[in-house]
Amino acid sequence: MKTSTLLPAIRSRVGDWNFYVTTLTFSEVAELIKAPDEIHERKQLADWIQREAIEAHAEAIEVYIKTSSQRFLGSLIVGVYGGNPDWSPLKVKVPAHEDVSEEQLLRIEGTLGLLHLFGGEKLFAIDGQHRVAGIKRALIGEPAESLLRDDCVSAIFVAHDPNTAEGKARTRRLFTTVNTKAKSIARTQTIALDEDNGFAIVTRRLIDAHPLFSDEGKRVLYASTGALPATEAKAITSVVGLFELVKDLYGGSKSFDQKRPNDEEIDNHFEFCFAYFEALLAHVPEYVEVFQNANGQPGDYRTGERNHLLFRPAGQRAFARAVQLLVARGVTLTDAVKVLLTAEMDILKDAWHHVLWNPVTQTMVTGTMIVAEAQLLRLAGQDTRNTSSAKKLERLLESASKG
Repeated sequence: MKTSTLLPAIRSRVGDWNFYVTTLTFSEVAELIKAPDEIHERKQLADWIQREAIEAHAEAIEVYIKTSSQRFLGSLIVGVYGGNPDWSPLKVKVPAHEDVSEEQLLRIEGTLGLLHLFGGEKLFAIDGQHRVAGIKRALIGEPAESLLRDDCVSAIFVAHDPNTAEGKARTRRLFTTVNTKAKSIARTQTIALDEDNGFAIVTRRLIDAHPLFSDEGKRVLYASTGALPATEAKAITSVVGLFELVKDLYGGSKSFDQKRPNDEEIDNHFEFCFAYFEALLAHVPEYVEVFQNANGQPGDYRTGERNHLLFRPAGQRAFARAVQLLVARGVTLTDAVKVLLTAEMDILKDAWHHVLWNPVTQTMVTGTMIVAEAQLLRLAGQDTRNTSSAKKLERLLESASKG
């Protein structure tokens, strides 16, 4: 925002949020409200949020705005960070015929006022991303004198401290709270913004903190699925694949994603996941070659000649599940990784046929994590997780041999 803006605003409060209710013209919406690119440290993660949460439905709202004379849009919830916004109460003159008590007058004057934005603030939609994007699309090409630019939408302003992790987390939690109560949110939005899902929190922290996932390396694909396209060369996994892997490394009860774990629990799992990737980078020869020596790309290990288990999201999940199990049995993280690396890692080999690789269609087999984990453990000379997984593996291999 470059210039100051003065808005009529009602000040109010709910829970521990102070908020301000105002109205914005479509032109002000297009000019003032930006993408939520400062909620996360990695720009690619922020850009992904924009695509996943906003662009998919913006076109339909654009068409509605342009074609319906009875158009009406619900209120936006707008996050404010940075700058020094100021609210000033208004002095209210009550008509003589109105019977207003002193208490009522004080309440009115403490509620009605002016919200002054001086230009240093940054605004983004916590709820209403689709509407904001649709409004912006609808104004493209509209002349300056267009009446459409003067259409209005109500807006609720809330603020957070952009200089603290707690401030950003508070706004992310508001985003998912608002959207969860309104409708079920996509898994991608959960990963990107949820502050009560421990796995989502750890996934974002890994992306923000671990060098392997820096924006420069482009090792994380920001997509809505866990799989990698056949043409993808640089990425080691997708953000959804990493989220699933973080869950696999946790094991046990999944209550970690139902109610926000305490900080110690989050820190412990983050540190375990961080150490897991450090162990892979230290002990997987192909990881050393690609990520440490910068010789080649991950895509080189997803070809018809060599297809490494740890360069495939499905294989990574099987490996992570097996590591978690061995650590739970008392094996150190480093030793668990080393033991599992003694297994066959090339999924083109017979040992992985119909488990992770379909030799007929030359494609990955997904949705068989229990069986893939059991096969990896068996190939590494370890006991499977339980008799049930061992039997599932036996049945699959027997069926494949008959087919």
